[in-house]
Amino acid sequence: MTTKMLGEPVKRVEDPRFLTGRGQYVDDIHRPGMLHGAVLRSQHAHARIKRLDVSKARELEGVHLVLTAADLGPAGMPLPLLISHPALTQPRTQRALAVDEVRYVGEAVAFVVAESRYVAEDALELIKIEYEALSVVSSLADATTGNALVHADVPRNIAAHLVQVVGDPQAAFARAAHIIKERVRMDRGAAHPMETRGIVAEWDATTESLTCWISTQGPIPIRNGLAMLFQLPEQNVKVIAPDVGGGFGPKIMMFYPEEILAPMASMRLNRPVKWIEDRLEHFLSTNHEREQMHEIEGAFDEQGRILGVRDTFLHD
Repeated sequence: MTTKMLGEPVKRVEDPRFLTGRGQYVDDIHRPGMLHGAVLRSQHAHARIKRLDVSKARELEGVHLVLTAADLGPAGMPLPLLISHPALTQPRTQRALAVDEVRYVGEAVAFVVAESRYVAEDALELIKIEYEALSVVSSLADATTGNALVHADVPRNIAAHLVQVVGDPQAAFARAAHIIKERVRMDRGAAHPMETRGIVAEWDATTESLTCWISTQGPIPIRNGLAMLFQLPEQNVKVIAPDVGGGFGPKIMMFYPEEILAPMASMRLNRPVKWIEDRLEHFLSTNHEREQMHEIEGAFDEQGRILGVRDTFLHD
């Protein structure tokens, strides 16, 4: 009998497989007849799409499909809301493909599927797009002035107003010997795993079943969401997270447009479709950590013990 003591190191069972090159990541998945996707992304932080012409891209040899918002229905297929809450008075999600406006640099505008990634990227260069630049907001402080609206129908860019109270802070501050005020700003950050995002989607028209290999930290919610979006029984959708080369948060944020576009393309073409994010795309279009601005007050007694805390903050 072997006894393990608390704090004793535990041998990792997966190391031999990784160290001998037998790991399997999304880009290692190869399916018969597989096609490859590429995304046309906005170069503007905020702009109106005045003209979008994909005709030349569709004519390029080796291109099988070019999707724009017009191919997804009048609403452009809104992505599911990640977290619903009664305080969320103005819930907004991005679309799988931008409809009339782009709202950040890197937003997906069109999706090309071709025989190879090389052909798909050549097709992206044939797409003609004309923008009308709109006012831009790039910080929380500027956002709440309302001078630049991300969504025209959301005043001051405020999506939610949440008030939480625990105990009796008013009484705590009234009897405090000392009150300290501090302004704290948390910058927006980004995670950069060695493996970028990626998906292989395979539709089986005979069984009406969808299988997706995704570099994700949340395969089950994506499975449930895909079943809802494509009106499939949950048992007909399988999402597999193979080895994931780092995540650190962004890969648990559902949904990304490509996680809808690749399955949709596979269903339309009845062929597997792979999309792998390149490093530049990761900088532009994978979710960042949220910026925060806090106005904090702390109430203390004569001995420096905390009696209460007040925090009014903006949270992106």
